Amino acid sequence: MALFAGTASARPAPAAPAEWSWEGRYAGEIRVASVARVPVVGSERSITRSLLLVDVERSGDRLVHRQRVCDVGIRSSRVRMTVPDAFVGSLRPKTYTASLAGPADARRFTADLGEEALGYDPAVTGGALPKDRSAPGVVDSDGDGEPGATVIGHFPLFGRVRLYVAQRSHLVLHGRQTGPDRIEGGLDIVTLESRTLGASNGIFGRSLEVRPDDAASGFTLVRTAARDCDDLRRQAAALFPAGGWGSRS
Repeated sequence: MALFAGTASARPAPAAPAEWSWEGRYAGEIRVASVARVPVVGSERSITRSLLLVDVERSGDRLVHRQRVCDVGIRSSRVRMTVPDAFVGSLRPKTYTASLAGPADARRFTADLGEEALGYDPAVTGGALPKDRSAPGVVDSDGDGEPGATVIGHFPLFGRVRLYVAQRSHLVLHGRQTGPDRIEGGLDIVTLESRTLGASNGIFGRSLEVRPDDAASGFTLVRTAARDCDDLRRQAAALFPAGGWGSRS
């Protein structure tokens, strides 16, 4: 999922044994960078990190990825953002196919995650974002009684503000094998559109102009023995030390 970081630096990929297989369980981190114009604050750079548990199996000549989102964190330059547990729990598992091709020391990876809608029903809106909280198709994704999905901003002078958002996104991962059990690379952000449906403080109730930053976005997948999302969250700080996992508040 992507709301409102650099791609890992390339390093020589060791040769993998001929019998190496991509099937198994992986921990994933997707980093989506963007710049938004925020009321009162001005231009604000953000990186949204999604912590994923991904099971990979082979089906014929396809690699099928079954993905769950275990946590989401947002780091911004001046505004502290909190993603509530209810928001994370509302994100549905997804299944998609990926390709991993090339010689053992230079395998290339591609996965199209498809379109994702948050806070609205695209079947009702024809795929477009709803214009406001009363528009047809708006849904309460996280069940908190407010339209869309709720994130919390901690703004200078204004304190804690609940933001009710709808979002449309489409990401494509492209990278390479950088170790026997590790793949990393960049993102093509095909679509990243966000609309603020309302806020607990009306000053912040208007929609933000969000500009994605493909060059500062990226992903990592690394094999894990994590049993479930709780287990993965405990391991996240060691697996992805730059992500700030374990310090979410």
